[in-house]
Parts: sequence; C-alpha cells; structure tokens
Amino acid sequence: MVSVTTKIYLIALHASLAGMLWGLDTGSIGPVTQMEQFSSSIGHLSSGVLGIYVACILLSASLSSICSGYVADLLSRKYGILTGGIVVLLGTIISASAKTFPVLVCARLITGIGQGQSISVVTIYLCEISPQEIRGKVATVLQLLITIGIALGYFVAYASSRIGGELAWRTPFILEASMAAILVSGMAFMPYSPRWLVQRGRIDEARVVLRKLRASSESVEDELRLIKGSLEEQSREYASYREIFQKRYIRRSVLSVFLMSFQMLCGIDAVLYYAPILFTQAGFTSNRAAFLASGVSGIINLIFTIPAQLWVDKWGRRFPLIGGGISIATCFMAIGALYAIYGGKADGQVYLSGKGPQWAVITLIYMFVASFSWSWAVVIKIYACEIIPTRLRAKTCAVQQLSNWLVNFAVALTAPLFLRASPSGPYFFFGAATLFTTAVCHFLMPETKGKSLEEIEDLFEMTRQVMDRSVANA
Repeated sequence: MVSVTTKIYLIALHASLAGMLWGLDTGSIGPVTQMEQFSSSIGHLSSGVLGIYVACILLSASLSSICSGYVADLLSRKYGILTGGIVVLLGTIISASAKTFPVLVCARLITGIGQGQSISVVTIYLCEISPQEIRGKVATVLQLLITIGIALGYFVAYASSRIGGELAWRTPFILEASMAAILVSGMAFMPYSPRWLVQRGRIDEARVVLRKLRASSESVEDELRLIKGSLEEQSREYASYREIFQKRYIRRSVLSVFLMSFQMLCGIDAVLYYAPILFTQAGFTSNRAAFLASGVSGIINLIFTIPAQLWVDKWGRRFPLIGGGISIATCFMAIGALYAIYGGKADGQVYLSGKGPQWAVITLIYMFVASFSWSWAVVIKIYACEIIPTRLRAKTCAVQQLSNWLVNFAVALTAPLFLRASPSGPYFFFGAATLFTTAVCHFLMPETKGKSLEEIEDLFEMTRQVMDRSVANA
C-alpha cells in the first residue's frame, strides 16, 4: 500500500509537470534560435528581434498570472493548473507546426498565457496539500522539475540539431506538447486543496481529502480547526487585490513581491536563455560546443537543486537566501572583473583574451548556476507563498508571479543587447542587485522554519503589533 507521504510526493510530481514545461522551454529556446536549420526556414534574428521572441512568453505569462488568483479561487487550485495546461498544449502545437516568424511569436504568447496560469497556482497547491513537516520538501518538487526540464531542453536541442531540415528545431516543441498533454490528462484526477475546500464551505470534502493526505485522524481534526479558525479570523468577505496591501498585510506582501521580483535580477535567466551566447563570448568557437556547454550548466542546475530538496526544512529559509545571495553575487562580480581586465569589443562582438581568463569565466558561470540552484531557486518561491494568509494566498501569489515575470521579461528582452554592448556591465549590474537583495533578507526577513501556515500568520501578526507599539512609544 502506498504511504501517505509517497502519495503527496506523487501528486506533487504530477502537478509540477507544469514546471517541467517551463524548464523545457527555457533550456531549448536559446539553442533553437541559434540553429542553422531555424535560420534557414524562419530567417536570421537580430539581437533585438531575438530578445523580443524569447521574452514575449514572459509578457503574456505575467498578464495571465494576475488572473490566476481569480481562477484558483473560483475553479479550485487543481483546475487552475489544468486549464493552464490546456492553453500550453495549444500554444506548443502551434509552435511545432508554424511556418512563419509571426505565427511563432503568436504561439509563444499563447504558451505564456497557459504557463502563467499553471505555474502561479502550482506552488499554492503544493503548500496547501502538504503537512508542515514536509511542506518545504514538497514545494521544492516544482523547482526540481523545472531544472530537469531545463537540462532536458538543452540536450534535446543539442541532439535535434543533428537532424536535417525543419524537424531539428520543431522537435523541442513537439516534446513540450506531449508533456502538456500528460499534465492535462492527469490533473483531473488530483485531489482538491483542503484549504480551498474549507474556504468554499465544503468542510466534509476537506475532511475526506485530509484523511487521505495525513497519517492520523487526530491531526486531521486539529488541522481543520486551525484552517477554519484562520479563515474566520480573516472574515468571510471575498478577498480583494486591494486588501493585499492594507496595513495588516502590507509588510509580508511587499516582502514577498520584492523577493520574487529581485530573484530575476540576479541574472539567472540571462544565463539560462542565452547560455550559447555567453559561452561563445567566453571562447567556444562552434554552436555545438556552446550547446554542449549549455547542457552542462543544465546538469549542474539539476544536481545542485537536489540538496535543497533534501535539506530545505533543516536549513530554514534565511540561510539559503543570505548565504546563497553572497555566493551568487561573488561569482558575477568576479566575472565582471575578468571581463573588465581581459575583455573588449571588436567588430561589434565581445571577446575575452587568454585561455586562463576564459576557463575562469566558464567555471564561474557554472558556480553561479550551482549557487542559485541550491538557494534562491528553491527557497524564494516557498517563502513568498507560505508567509501569505490562506484567504489572500491565491491573489497575492498572482501578484508575486506578475512581478517576477515582468522583471524577467525586461531581463530577457534586453540581455542580448546588454551582453553584446558591454563586456563587464551585465555582470556588475546583476551582482549589485543580488547584494542589495541579500541585505534586505538579512535585515527584514523572519525565519519560518518548522512552523505551520497558521503559525506563520501569527508570527507576522506579532511582529506587526510589536512594530506598532514601537512607533507609538517613539
């Protein structure tokens, strides 16, 4: 018989296929656009047009994510994921069959709508179905599958680049469509979130779900009482976006939106989307060598996500964000210094002189990816979700994801131009943004390790009351 814990992990694995879809696109889109087969059938893309094509998925994803809160509250968490998967399936089918560049852009925008919907809801769903003892580990399954998707995307593109003709660049889109079909077909059989059921007044159904997902009946009744008490305290009125930023909730809301925004300003997607460009600038002379080097970064991304998967509930939240931030910033500052000393521009292209500096930059890029993978990649999403009250969680997470993708859109849009305009500038910029975020975490971020979602609400309530008294006594 399957244990309760195993059952929760299996549910998390299937729901997190939405993350694998995102990873497949992230890992494959850069190599796809650099393929000779793509250029011969669609046409060569300039740096500006390349940025628009790669980034447009983030624009539509950010717009749909703001609506995901309504969908998750109205239809349920699981149907929020399912409907997003249907739209992704449609978009990837159009991409795989597109004959012209405008059609590819439209298809990518459609795919972004679906991914914005599904990914915004997955983290909420995983946090709400999990007991507090393993909530961190379960929530990291999403990031684990994103990293598997990124690595798989790189190597699928590397393998398909050897195929003659248009099938070379269409293959990654065909794989994404197949994965979307699997996600959609299975989500209808997943359980509802018990917290969503209580929020909708379906207490008996919530009890049935909790009995299937918890080890003892006593813990089920205790958890139901906590959920009902939390929702009753926050009133029965319908949650609004305006309420997210009311005095009672504004500190945690602003902190969560800030973290999700500045996560992207560390530069991770500039590396993941445009890895072939980075490795070419660092000394690789052929597309296939750059593709292979990009694939290695995907493997490192995957391997270093696993420690966070295993130990996130032991490490807590502050250590990975502060320690990881220092490590991330150090790598990029060092790369910037190497380009400032040994780099330059010739014929409009950035170059790096000397085998030693070139291998140092390549090593530091891999170290950067590893540092991000065990820390910020996993913990920021968990922390931003778990500090928000149940009644506001869907809408606040939608705002968080909106801010994340808008910043990511700006990074993805400008990165090709930035990387080709300044040898060291991008690395110094991303490193400085990371140091600023790390300082904010150090001074303003309370630890949530080992606390239930309801206890975390009490933690922020007590902190707010202490701050109010300090202001009154000043």
